[in-house]
Amino acid sequence: MPLLLRSANCRILLRFLLFWISLILRIVLLIVSPLLPPPPSSSSFSCNPSCSAISSSSSSSTPVRALLHVLSLVSVLPVSSRKYGLVRSLADRLLDENLLLSPVGGLRSVNRVALSDAFACTIRRLEAAVASTTFGPADLISGVVWSSLRWIGAAEEESGAGKAALAEKLAAEVLWLAQKMADCGSASEAAVRWAAASGLGRIALSADPRIQVALVRVSVFMFKQAHRLQAEWCEEGGDACDGLLVSAPQCCVSMLRTWLPLLCRAGSGVGIPILEVVERAEMLRVLEGMVEMLDREQQEEILALWLHHFTLCPESDWPNLESYYAGWYAESRKLVLQSSL
Repeated sequence: MPLLLRSANCRILLRFLLFWISLILRIVLLIVSPLLPPPPSSSSFSCNPSCSAISSSSSSSTPVRALLHVLSLVSVLPVSSRKYGLVRSLADRLLDENLLLSPVGGLRSVNRVALSDAFACTIRRLEAAVASTTFGPADLISGVVWSSLRWIGAAEEESGAGKAALAEKLAAEVLWLAQKMADCGSASEAAVRWAAASGLGRIALSADPRIQVALVRVSVFMFKQAHRLQAEWCEEGGDACDGLLVSAPQCCVSMLRTWLPLLCRAGSGVGIPILEVVERAEMLRVLEGMVEMLDREQQEEILALWLHHFTLCPESDWPNLESYYAGWYAESRKLVLQSSL
């Protein structure tokens, strides 16, 4: 009995001690927090699951609003819900029927409007989900304290697996929406929006490896669409494509700036290859083709970006643009020699 009492007293004393340590650390963090890099603002990521339907309700037709509502439910329902499959199947059915009933114009534009809004909203939700899984210096210190508290039973266990699973789900839905946008002829808009998601690309570099894998799969599809847009732009003599607000070269440069670092650094800690051998070779050709059509200054910027991130990740050997880099440098050297004559 005395042994049990001593054990209970020690446990209470340990909890009391850790409470004061936690309090002191919180005060220290409050003092030094202005010196630490600020975390992503939750307000900048906030996205009501029904934001698209609400924002478009006053200016869109009934079919657009109804389709938006279905797509919003796909985004907000967890995969574990037995109604998720039903709603996802309903969305596929409505989108496919619209294309069958109106191959050109009409209902095709209904799909475009609904998918565009849903795609933008899902990217914002994805960015918020990925941000919630990453940690800064303050989170690291607090995590040590709370781990200690959970170890002695003073706090409940909280796993980040649920947050990572949500991010993976949203990434898969971004890819699904982009593929649906491609079906109705607006893949270029999806590529432009993905290229512009610089905040998501930045935090993806420190995300969970499983999330990085999901984002790489989305990016591979988007790179191919951007390359196709770039080729069409060149064939049309530099005219605007699909009424986009940015040109194809601007889209490609943004895509490379935002997502090439992730291609170089993703997959660390993942036991299986992200892409098959054939897919890797195809993507390498896509990347080389995109860089080839940029101007010399942009080529230098993108190749320097690739070299930086590729060499910083010793576990990864893809995408290896060494041969292209050497050829580009030889061409640059040739131009210098010609100008000196």
